[in-house]
Amino acid sequence: MTLFGSGTASAGVGSYPHDNQDPSASGCNNDAITASSANVGGGATILLRYSPSCRTVWAHIQGAAPRTQDNAGGSALIYRESDGAGIRTYCGAATSCYTPMLYDAGMTSHATGTNDTGFTIYSGTTGSY
Repeated sequence: MTLFGSGTASAGVGSYPHDNQDPSASGCNNDAITASSANVGGGATILLRYSPSCRTVWAHIQGAAPRTQDNAGGSALIYRESDGAGIRTYCGAATSCYTPMLYDAGMTSHATGTNDTGFTIYSGTTGSY
């Protein structure tokens, strides 16, 4: 199950086209590739997704623990390195979620995922793209 969770954005978000938009609703996910991925731990993987037509990136975590009263579950963060813009999304009761997009033409970004299983809080970061 993939959910577009509620996100928290930093100050640089909104400076470029497609910033803070949903990749599914905008259609940018139609030609998306996984530019980089990393093991988060506890069964979760973080993906750095890129749309060539929209020139955007977003983070997608899969296989995360669902949030319960004992743990925070999974979260995904997309971070644009050139201006420090970032958006984090929490998966809640879902095991998969993705962030809104950040414009990425001529810039580099990376994705970070966290997975709180109740016993351990795991994290992983993709390479930059």
